[in-house]
Amino acid sequence: MPDSKLAAGVGAEQAQQLLVGEAFSLAVPAGDAVQDEQASSKETGRKARRGFNCGECGQRFRTESGLRDHLASHTEGGPHSCGVCGKEFSWKWHLVRHSRIHTGEKPFKCDVCGKMFAESGHLVKHKRTHTGEKPYKCGECGKKFAVSSHLVTHKRIHTGEKPYKCDACGKAFSDSSALLVHKRVHTGEKPYTCDVCGRAFSHSASFARHKRIHAAKKL
Repeated sequence: MPDSKLAAGVGAEQAQQLLVGEAFSLAVPAGDAVQDEQASSKETGRKARRGFNCGECGQRFRTESGLRDHLASHTEGGPHSCGVCGKEFSWKWHLVRHSRIHTGEKPFKCDVCGKMFAESGHLVKHKRTHTGEKPYKCGECGKKFAVSSHLVTHKRIHTGEKPYKCDACGKAFSDSSALLVHKRVHTGEKPYTCDVCGRAFSHSASFARHKRIHAAKKL
């Protein structure tokens, strides 16, 4: 069980700010890591239909107290330190999961296509590409999503919320990825390079259009 002091480190006000009205199962303490995480994933699939959703990472809990305990993982520092990079975690289980970044371990395999994943939650989301399942529905327009975080982003279309602000010009965005792309206007970064002519692009859409020019010339 987590240290009660860690749970106390996240106050009621912060918990309320991060509640967005969904649900999930409690983080599993480190032990038999893969088996425990698989069991947690199955339990989530059966029961996680209502409750409390973390506004930071999208993980879902059945109870508000479970969410409050989890929020400690988003605070700085903790008693469990990574021996490779020194990053600290409030929960030992989060350290176990983090260590797979360094080891490259991917113990969760899709039984349809064989793709491997480091986290059971990622496998659950991936499987929806095969099943077509979209369990997260917008209460405003009825649009459905396979991933809860996509629903959270979508809802901002209706609310007008734009929480991601450019520190260079002040322009605000509803999606963090849109802010990332926008920042390239200021930095001049062009991460997409054509392997045919060497021209570089800041946007993937522009890069895709450019590649079609070369493809058409080959016809």
